[in-house]
Amino acid sequence: MPRRSFYRRAPLRGAFFIFSTLLATASPATVPECPLPAGSERVRVKHVTDGDTLRLADDRRLRLIGINAPESRRGEHPPQPLATAAGAALEALLEQQGYLLTLHFDSSRQDHYRRLLAHASLPDGSNPAEHLLEQGLATALAVPPNTGMADCYQRLEQRARATRRGIWALPAYRSVAAAGLRPDARGFRLVQGRIHEVRHSRHSVWLQLDGPLAARIARRDLAHFPSDYPDSLLGQRVELRGWLKPDGDGLKVSIRHPAAITRLVDGQPPEEKIRSD
Repeated sequence: MPRRSFYRRAPLRGAFFIFSTLLATASPATVPECPLPAGSERVRVKHVTDGDTLRLADDRRLRLIGINAPESRRGEHPPQPLATAAGAALEALLEQQGYLLTLHFDSSRQDHYRRLLAHASLPDGSNPAEHLLEQGLATALAVPPNTGMADCYQRLEQRARATRRGIWALPAYRSVAAAGLRPDARGFRLVQGRIHEVRHSRHSVWLQLDGPLAARIARRDLAHFPSDYPDSLLGQRVELRGWLKPDGDGLKVSIRHPAAITRLVDGQPPEEKIRSD
């Protein structure tokens, strides 16, 4: 029998009960809205770490591709908002179907943490990642080369965001102006601003936004972008998503896939120059 780690955490028991009750009366659709590649391995889950990470019965760690759920407790850092709910929702789905999953692999099967990377489906054919996105308990995340589901997962996220479900009702997930960012801002953010400079260097392309923020696209990732990117973004208002990090006196965010850039206004005259170092 799988070790039900969430039952051992008092704050999670109530959330698990709520999600179990909801699932008992409204099972997820058996046909995924986002068709998965062919499944290739059946596994049993030992326990849930958080909404996007699990420990399998053979002790491999599985990271679900294409989503990012709020982080559970890490050392002295408390759980992020709704991390408990996301983990409990995934636990409830698994408990209902015997803690069994079929893994669906994309281009890369392992990350630099040596975690297994895969999409997953439950025995009834449903996709737990879709459920979490629809409930607003995860964001869509496109990390090359595993981006086959990026467009479909993003559509699911947009529906939850439009109705402010789950995390989308929280201030931390609201889009903020780049010009208003504090220099000590950190972590996952949605940021809006105008790109007023595109700077090319040997290994990267940098997009300078208002205020202290610059977005970096590594040249090795440019193959995933349209041929006119990123120069066509000059002068455009965009929304970026990613993890903010310090960079000298300012902030930077790494952009690896076009799903992390949403063009907000088209047709703005590019008044600034494109510069090469």
